Amino acid sequence: MCTATIEYSKNKKEIDTLLSIIRKLGAIVTVSNDDEPKYNPEIVAKVERGREAYKRGECVKIAIEDLWK
Repeated sequence: MCTATIEYSKNKKEIDTLLSIIRKLGAIVTVSNDDEPKYNPEIVAKVERGREAYKRGECVKIAIEDLWK
């Protein structure tokens, strides 16, 4: 069995037409309407920890002029 992911952002009528064609070809269709981006949970946790540390003042500020020194 093969699995394919199709991302299609046209209007509802075109999506329904596309899905009916795929079904007539004998495919099993599963529709997912995920508008939420999928982020790596480890990265999200790391960013949140950094934000909390920044709020507590636990950060080092670097002047733009000093970035390449």
